[in-house]
Amino acid sequence: MYDTVNFWLDRLDIAGGNPFVISNYLSEITEHQNKKGYGITGSIFDYTVNVYEGGISMKGSLPKSVFNDNIHTLTRSATQQAIEKISDTLHIDFNAAKVTRVDISTVIPTKRPPTDYYSYLGQKPYFNRLHAAKETLYYNNHKRQLIFYDKVKEAAAKGVTIPPPLQGCNLLRYELRYTKGIKKQFKTDVTAQTLYDEDFYYSIVQSWHNEFKTIHKLKGQNIMIDDMTTPKKAIDGMYDYAMAYLLQEDPDFVDRVINDLKASKKFNRSDYSKMKKKVFAPVAKNGNKNDMINELETAIFEAAKYAR
Repeated sequence: MYDTVNFWLDRLDIAGGNPFVISNYLSEITEHQNKKGYGITGSIFDYTVNVYEGGISMKGSLPKSVFNDNIHTLTRSATQQAIEKISDTLHIDFNAAKVTRVDISTVIPTKRPPTDYYSYLGQKPYFNRLHAAKETLYYNNHKRQLIFYDKVKEAAAKGVTIPPPLQGCNLLRYELRYTKGIKKQFKTDVTAQTLYDEDFYYSIVQSWHNEFKTIHKLKGQNIMIDDMTTPKKAIDGMYDYAMAYLLQEDPDFVDRVINDLKASKKFNRSDYSKMKKKVFAPVAKNGNKNDMINELETAIFEAAKYAR
């Protein structure tokens, strides 16, 4: 389930304390001088490697180091193999390297094109929803990011060949990206060795699933006439239906209003999440899940359940 994983290996965790010992095993080496001092940049597999006196930075895709593509994401055992491959190639023990970014993802074959599902994925508490381009949907906050996109079109744009079993399929990619503050979010240092620990791998995959679960799912709305037993209940029911319908047609409406309120500094920071929860209450109350949301929820549940 891993894709991009960035690392920092401190010189204190390298036998002999000399990060430049790996220079003989890098390709395409260049030298540079910046605020970190003298350094070199090279590459192995999909990784860009920067070496400084203080340590080694590596940024890239871990599955591309094993499969040469990231359409197949890494199982726990394949993750261990990838870390061992890096260690063997660089001739150092890489297990102590600290993780500075980690993406959890998989490709989901869907009945319809991925973009057809986006309008049913509404707001998410503490995240900003951004439909930045037709093919891509983001949920952002300052520590994590969720992204949904069409893997077939992304692969075509990069000249990547889809493996034969998946050719001709609609492929929706769902990623959860931990982009900063890894130690604070996980309440411990996450190292290369941690990534293939059985308990950690299970927990981070469940987090991938749980982040999806907290997205408000927009549904086919039904107005409940039988519940309108008084004029007030009829008015409240019509209000709830109208609000749910508006959010179905324009999922970004609430974020636009909230951002305007934040810009005007009208309320306390804690008030905005309460307002969003109140506004989205009609979405939870009205309507039944449509087949497309059921399909997506089932696929993501199954992926998390059987990830090993």
